[in-house]
Amino acid sequence: MKSLQNKQQVYLQTTVIPTDLDAQIIEETARGVALFYKNKKFICQTLFTPPILGEINYIEGLERNADVFFHSIEWIGPNLLHLRTRGDEKKVREMCKDKNLFRLLKGLVTTLRDGVRARRYLEIVSDKEDWNCIVSLDNDKYNILNNVVLQGEKLKINNLIILGDRMIGLTPDQRVVQGHLTPTLLEKDDVTIEVQLMDEINKLGKIDLLSKVPNSEDTFMVTTGHMIYQFDIWGDMRNAHPISDDVKHIKSVSFNHTRTIMATDKGLFELDIQELPNMVQPIGMPRQIVNPHLKKDFRLALYVEDPYLLGNNPPVGIFAKTEQDEVMVF
Repeated sequence: MKSLQNKQQVYLQTTVIPTDLDAQIIEETARGVALFYKNKKFICQTLFTPPILGEINYIEGLERNADVFFHSIEWIGPNLLHLRTRGDEKKVREMCKDKNLFRLLKGLVTTLRDGVRARRYLEIVSDKEDWNCIVSLDNDKYNILNNVVLQGEKLKINNLIILGDRMIGLTPDQRVVQGHLTPTLLEKDDVTIEVQLMDEINKLGKIDLLSKVPNSEDTFMVTTGHMIYQFDIWGDMRNAHPISDDVKHIKSVSFNHTRTIMATDKGLFELDIQELPNMVQPIGMPRQIVNPHLKKDFRLALYVEDPYLLGNNPPVGIFAKTEQDEVMVF
């Protein structure tokens, strides 16, 4: 392994997305590493050259100063999308009123299918808020979902996931709440959802993370400390599994049908899994990815299975982001 002084670097190229979209630019944006909105333009970043597999490649050149950063674009229903973004609320609303957003999203939807329901992107800003938007491509309308009402009090929820017609998120004091999505949300862009506490889950204490199970519309993952739980939308526990006792926080959970990778405050862990109807069953013990350069506090880890990005077929790779804003692929 190379020393940090001679670390392998991979650079990004930046493309301003034109208003007249063609198949090539849609494909480039769908496979982009980063997507953002800056100075009223949509811009994507892609790898200039494929990374060298078997090495830790540090990604150089990710945008830091955009108005809105995309985290993911997820298909949740016919012509209905869930956008996870980061930025100021005012800028997010400005972007959502830009007709070019809907042109771009309609192009990206053509790259989604049953096996690929979301496009995920990287960003390295920690000083901007997360905002989740529901977007209708039928009528070019949107709403921001984070502002809710709980027991008569207005508040903002985070770590928002959507399962079927349910929206689930975390309150500022790390309690799980749930609300229903209805078509009235798209009648005006300031309609708020009334949510309720999920008491059976909140008995576990403060919740660190919510994450979707890849093959279910009614089951999701909850983490607290070094424990991972699976609950359904009615509050019933389906499964519980610990990872290393040294771990204090699990920051992200990602799947690739046979494994899951977890970003934690003690590095990266993998776990072999089997996808069952409405749940994921662990079939082994968690194992840490052992490397002296990976013993860090990680915020995110994602599997990469795209030969166009990695230059290798079959592709096997991982994107990871540390709490210190280092981004790498290996």
